[in-house]
Amino acid sequence: MKVSVIISYHNEKIFINECLDSLEEQINKDFEAIVVCDHSSEEAMAELRAHPVSFPLTILELTDGSGVAAARNAGIRASQGEYILFLDCDDYLEKTALDFMIRRSEGQDIVYGRKRGTWYSRKAYYENLQKQEEINDAEAEEDEEEETQADRSMPEIRESDSEWIKVFCHIVRTGSMITGLSVLGILFRREYIVENGILFGEDYTYYGDLPFIVQAMCGTERVFEVRKILYHKRYHNDPINMPALSQITDEKTRLMEIMRAYLVIKEHVKGQDDRAEIAVDGKFIRYYVKKIARYYVTAGAKDAQEVYTEAAKCLPLIRKEAKKRAMLYSRRLMKRSMKREAKAVAKMVRRHSALQTFRRVVTKKSECKKYLYRKIFTKMKLKEDLVIIESFFGRNYSDNPKYIYEYLNKAYPGRYKYVWILNKKENLPYPATRIKRFSIRYFYYMGRAKYFVFNVRQPKYIIKREGTVFLETWHGTPLKRLAFDMEDNASASPFYRRYKRDIYAQTRLWDYMIAPNQFSLDVFRSCFMFDGEMLSTGYPRNDILHLEEKSKAALTAEIKQELGIPDGKKVILYAPTFRDDEYYDHAQYKFALQLDLDLLRKELGEEYVVLLRTHYFIVDSLDLTAYQGFAFNGSTYNDIARLYLISDILITDYSSVFFDYANLRRPMLFFTYDLEKYRDILHGFYIDVEEELPGPMLFTTEEIVDSIKRLPEVVDRYKEKYDVFYEKYCGWEDGNASKKVVEAVFGK
Repeated sequence: MKVSVIISYHNEKIFINECLDSLEEQINKDFEAIVVCDHSSEEAMAELRAHPVSFPLTILELTDGSGVAAARNAGIRASQGEYILFLDCDDYLEKTALDFMIRRSEGQDIVYGRKRGTWYSRKAYYENLQKQEEINDAEAEEDEEEETQADRSMPEIRESDSEWIKVFCHIVRTGSMITGLSVLGILFRREYIVENGILFGEDYTYYGDLPFIVQAMCGTERVFEVRKILYHKRYHNDPINMPALSQITDEKTRLMEIMRAYLVIKEHVKGQDDRAEIAVDGKFIRYYVKKIARYYVTAGAKDAQEVYTEAAKCLPLIRKEAKKRAMLYSRRLMKRSMKREAKAVAKMVRRHSALQTFRRVVTKKSECKKYLYRKIFTKMKLKEDLVIIESFFGRNYSDNPKYIYEYLNKAYPGRYKYVWILNKKENLPYPATRIKRFSIRYFYYMGRAKYFVFNVRQPKYIIKREGTVFLETWHGTPLKRLAFDMEDNASASPFYRRYKRDIYAQTRLWDYMIAPNQFSLDVFRSCFMFDGEMLSTGYPRNDILHLEEKSKAALTAEIKQELGIPDGKKVILYAPTFRDDEYYDHAQYKFALQLDLDLLRKELGEEYVVLLRTHYFIVDSLDLTAYQGFAFNGSTYNDIARLYLISDILITDYSSVFFDYANLRRPMLFFTYDLEKYRDILHGFYIDVEEELPGPMLFTTEEIVDSIKRLPEVVDRYKEKYDVFYEKYCGWEDGNASKKVVEAVFGK
C-alpha cells in the first residue's frame, strides 16, 4: 500500500460523502483510507457507513482522547501505507492528486502539494472554476495591503537554496500570520514520521498542525514540492450550525495555544537555516500585533494577565533580524510588552485603533456616515411616530411595503409620519419624506425611526434600538432554497464566509415576519432560523388580485392604457428570475434572453403581445426596439401585481411569481431550459417541480408556441393540479392581508 489517507470525522455528514467521492475518483488506486470518528453521532456514523466505496476503507472510533490531533494520531498508528496524507472530511482532492504526489515521492520524506480554498461543493466548484479563480483574485486584492506588510518579514529565497528551505518558506508564506501553517495536502513518509516520534499534540484544540509541520520539515533535506493545486480546502459557509474549527469563537484558548506552539516551533527551527527561523518569527510578530496585543484591551483583567504572562515568554525569543523587518508600530508595541508595561500596550493599541478609525472616517464618506449613525444618530431620542419603509433596496415604490403604507394611511390618517427610501423620484399617494439609500439623511432616519417595514434584509451594520419594531414582509413564496437551507452559495457576493453569519445576525432584529401560506411559514422558520412572531395573513401585495370583478376590469383597462398595450390584444407576461452564476458584480446580474421573440411574433402576433419583466437584481437593459408594438418592457414598472392583472398567460421559470399569479387562476407555462443546472447546482428547490407545478415544463420556444396554440387542452390537463396548488399556496389570500398585518403590528 503506497498511501494511507487519514481523515478525521466528527459529525460533518454533509461533507463526508464528497470527501470520499474525491478519493473514489483518484486515478491512482494504490491507497487506503482511514476515517477516525471523533465521538460521532449515530446518524453521522450511519451516513459514513452507508457511503459506497471501492477502495480499502477502515472506520475507527476514537476512544482515548478527542479532537483532530487525537484522531490523526490514531490514524497514524493504524496506517499501513508507505506514505501518509491528511485529509479533512470537509475537503476534497483533485483526481490526479495522489498520482502526482506518488510519482514524485521516490527518495523523499515529504512531498508538498499546494492547496486552494473554496466555498463550493465539488460539483459547484468544477462548474464554476473560472469564476472561483476570479473570486480568489478579488479576495487576494482585498488583503493586498496586509499581505504586503506581512511579506516585509520574509527572507529572500535564492535559486541555490536547498529544496527544504524553499518549501518551508513557501509554507510559512501562505498565510499572513503563523496560523496559516497546515499539514493538509502534504505527503509524509510514514517511517520517517514514526522513527522521529513526530505526533500531533493532543492538548491542542485548534493549532496542533503547527508543531507537527515544523518538526517534520526541519528534520530532513528530502523534501519535494509539487507546484500544482491538488487539494481543495472547503470553507464552511454555516458558522452557526456547522462551524469549522477556525469559526469557533474561543479567543483566549487560541492565543494561548499559538504562543505554546511558537515556543515548541522555536525549539525545532533553532539551529536550522536562519531564514526559516526569521520567517516564523515574522509571522508570529504579525500575530502578536493583530491578535494578542488587541486582546489586552477587550479582555477582563485576569484573562488579559494570563495571556500577557505567556506572551512575555515568547517575545524575547524573536530574532533581531525579524524585528527590523517589522513595521515601526509593531516594534514599539513589542518593546513596551517586553518591559511588561501592560497599560502602555493597551493604550498604544487603543490609540492605533482610533487613528485607523479616524483615517477611515475622514477619507471615506461611507465610513463617516456610519460613524455618525453609530455614535450620534442612534443616541438621539426615538421618534415614536416615525415609520421608515424600503422595498427592494430603494429601487422603487412597490411590493408589500407599498400596500402596508397605503392601508396605514387609510386606517390611521395623520397618526404616523413616513420616510420612504427611494433612489429615484416617484409620486406617492400620501405625504412622506423621500430619502436616497445610504445618504446622510438615510442614516439619520435609520437611527431615529421606531418602525421599520422592509421586504429584503437590512444592512448588517444596522443597530436595533430598544423600543423599535421591525416588520419583515419578504417578497415571495420560496421555490429556491434560501439562506440556511442552501448547501452552497453560488451568488455574486465574494463574501461567502460571512453570508450565513450575517443572515443570522440580521434576522435576529426582526420582530414580525409575514407568511403568505403555511408552506412559507415553515420554510422561513427554517431558512432564516427565525424565532420572532410569524403573521399568517397572506401577502398585502396580493390584495389587489382579489378585487371585485368590476373593479378589477376597470383597473386592468387603466394599466393597459398606461403601458400603451393595444386594445383587443391578449397579454403574455414573461417574468424570469436571475441566474446566480451570471453576474457583473454583487447584486448586479446579467440576463440573456432565451425566449425567441421572432418566433413568438410570427406564430402568435395576431392575437398576443409579450410583456417582459426581469428580476430586480438584473441590470442588463432589454432592447426591444425591433419588436415595437409586440414586445413591451415592464422591467422598470414598479408593481408587478398590476402586471399580473393585465396578463392572460404567465411564462416564468424558477421565479416565485407563479405562487402569486396563481391567485388569478390563469394559465401558467414554465420555461425551464436550464432545469438540471439550476436545480442541482445553483439553488435546489423546496418542492418537486415536476409533480407540483400547475402547468407544463417547457424547454424551447417552439414548445411554448405549441402550448399556447393548444391552451384549452393544456388548462384542462392541469386543472386538478392547479386546484391542489391553489389550495396549498393561495388558501390564506382573501384580499385583506394589509388590514391583518397593520392591525397585528400597529394596532397594538
